[in-house]
Amino acid sequence: MKKIIILLLTANLCFSWIHAQDKSSVEKVKIFPAHWGKAPNIQTMDVVDLPKDFGKGSSTLKSWINGNLRKDYANQPEILTDREKLYPKKVEAEVIAAVKDGTISKEDARKKLNSLREDMAKKGNFKRPQRPQKIELSNEVKEKIEAVKELEKSVHTEMKARVEELGKDASREEIKSAVESFKETNKDRFEKIKEAHSSIRQDLEANRPAKPERPELNEELKVKVEALQAKRKEMHEAHKELHQSLKDATKEDRKVMIANFKETNKEKHQEIKAQAKQVKEEIRELVETEATRTSDL
Repeated sequence: MKKIIILLLTANLCFSWIHAQDKSSVEKVKIFPAHWGKAPNIQTMDVVDLPKDFGKGSSTLKSWINGNLRKDYANQPEILTDREKLYPKKVEAEVIAAVKDGTISKEDARKKLNSLREDMAKKGNFKRPQRPQKIELSNEVKEKIEAVKELEKSVHTEMKARVEELGKDASREEIKSAVESFKETNKDRFEKIKEAHSSIRQDLEANRPAKPERPELNEELKVKVEALQAKRKEMHEAHKELHQSLKDATKEDRKVMIANFKETNKEKHQEIKAQAKQVKEEIRELVETEATRTSDL
């Protein structure tokens, strides 16, 4: 009897300790921010430490919390120092250089660049390009598009059936003749498709929003762009001369002439390619923001 009582007391103490541990874990769990939305309903059965003192939970919940924390960090505005506000262009160049050197993450650099450019835009020192507004199609235009799609599908299906009637052994000339015959027979339908596309194009052009103003390039970039265009023009003229020379050459001579041309102009081609890449990167650094593409990072 004494042993039974001891066992019951021990079991009761263990249950109380486990209950206390569960209660303690629950008390440590914080309520998630409302803008995160609802936590995942379906989660794994494992138990891991959650970030930011959220207690314990599944790895699914941990991943969801980390994702929301990253979003919150990205949306948090970057506070600029007095030096950054005073010399924004210099700091902008330093940030981009730091990304290339690997001393700053792309995520941190984007935040810094966006804050710098927003501050410059407020002072009128930076024009922020905006994506063109998407064209809102009217119901009439949508109906036209659907109608021409149906007509094209019908014509294509019939023409395919006409070609299949010739059989697998049909020659290329027979297939070409059948297609041309079909087009002549259905000339009115093809004309209708052409007119429909023209009408849709006119409707789209009439409703197309004005293109955003392109930021002005600085004088240094203008000089580089002009120099690049001059080199490209010189290479284009060389290509024209080569094509002219190839017309009267034999097959063997053509191979030799093309090989010689590639070897002679190899360095020029690489130089143009490298210069074009450099100019493109500098232009992107100047005009691109989160409103376009952050390809400068």
